[in-house]
Amino acid sequence: MSNNESGRKMLLTAGFMAFATFAAKALGLIRDSLMGAYFGTGIEADAFMAASKLPTTLFDVVIGGVISATFIPIFNDILTKENKREATVFADKFITMIILVTLLISGFGILFSDQLITFMAPNFGAETHQLAVKLTSIMFPMIIFTGIAFSFVGILQSFGEYNIPSIISLVSNFAIILYFIVFGKRFGVTGLAVTMIISWSLQVIVQIPSLIKLKFRYRPNFHLKDRHIWSAVLLALPMLVSTWVQPLYTFVNARFASHMEGAYSSLEYANRLYIIVTGVFSFVVTNLIFPKLSRANAGDDREAANALITTSIKAVIIVIMPLMAGIIILARPITAVIYEHGTFEDTGIVANALACYAIGMVFLALNEVLSKTFFSMKHSVTPMVTSIISMVFDIVLVSAMYELIKNDPVKLTGGLATAAACGSIVNAVLNAFMLFKKLPGLIKRQDIISILKVILSTVIMSAVVYFVYDIISGMASGFAGNIIVCAVCGAIGVAVYAAMLIILKVKEIQQILPKGVRK
Repeated sequence: MSNNESGRKMLLTAGFMAFATFAAKALGLIRDSLMGAYFGTGIEADAFMAASKLPTTLFDVVIGGVISATFIPIFNDILTKENKREATVFADKFITMIILVTLLISGFGILFSDQLITFMAPNFGAETHQLAVKLTSIMFPMIIFTGIAFSFVGILQSFGEYNIPSIISLVSNFAIILYFIVFGKRFGVTGLAVTMIISWSLQVIVQIPSLIKLKFRYRPNFHLKDRHIWSAVLLALPMLVSTWVQPLYTFVNARFASHMEGAYSSLEYANRLYIIVTGVFSFVVTNLIFPKLSRANAGDDREAANALITTSIKAVIIVIMPLMAGIIILARPITAVIYEHGTFEDTGIVANALACYAIGMVFLALNEVLSKTFFSMKHSVTPMVTSIISMVFDIVLVSAMYELIKNDPVKLTGGLATAAACGSIVNAVLNAFMLFKKLPGLIKRQDIISILKVILSTVIMSAVVYFVYDIISGMASGFAGNIIVCAVCGAIGVAVYAAMLIILKVKEIQQILPKGVRK
């Protein structure tokens, strides 16, 4: 295949992944909007948010990102240096190990759900606590499906199949939305908890036809005394610690916000919106690049690996930087459009938390790329150390400001969100420093110039959008008015930002423009 054909295929794949991811995130917003409309930020919302977060947090803490981050490099290494048959045997053993571990975690979570909720949210009222315990017991088995789904994603991506893995969230979100449409609040949050289990099982089911097409049939293999499995386990611990950052931020926020009814669910609504927006592009970049990066490192192709790294870093900055600025400026109308329906009343609190979370948006996205870069090189100790430092920083910052913010819901949620954002900044800066030290010359002068041009373009765009928002925000009200504000400011922001990138001749944009426009 020629370079042009290969590049075109990669561009089409990236385009489909971006579209599918955007669609999945859009459905995620609709799902959360329906959640806010039906349950607001009261007892049921607090209980459900904590109960749904607990299994996924414990999953992330115990094996989480290790599945893809450990599995993909080793699987690709076996494919490159041995053969497909040996890689398939490793996959069977790895999935068997994941199923066993998730079964143990699920049993532990159900058995100790009361204690886990107490530990996570010690200041919940009695009614909220009991409901959270009940919902936790229902939802813990979903981590079994999570583990299997993530493992299947690793196999498909390693064989170059990115389309199906990119739609699994689309399927699960649609299932939850369908539940809301059909049943509404009829079965309360208990029915929603059961639906969560079903939606996660669909993420596994939807991948099976593609695995069959690739002639992969999972066969349980309990012979776990294997050098490749042992390599995965040794690689897993430092990787595991490095994936604790976001789960720990959630845990810290839950503990400090649990004393005030509605504070935790407000934070969670803001955080979900923040992660959704950030994840659309960073997910596409990291999931498209990581298997390729792993293969390049397995084949000792340093030049190709470096090119992939710098391309990913610049792509994330070009896309996420203006999004970050836009969300900070338009946090209130965005929140109103997404959540201000039904019983939802805390728009101001959620919007303030969203704006504070957004401060760390570009750094959170960059950290995805930087961490995956270290994982692809099987250097997982570095992101582990930087993650520990950022987690300690977050805890110290929250503890220092807590007495000043604990009695005001706006200050409380905003302060906790700001601390999480600052932790993301520290984590990304440390990872970048260590990567550039390990790979001197990775970022060249022309790359720095491009990044500075992007920052300047973002600053000019932000000034224009803020000016326009200040003028039209007082003229519009209600749902329709907020949509108009978001649409007008968003369109102007995109136009100004695109124009600045072209005027400043940002190299990466110049390369994709038609010759006439480029001139």
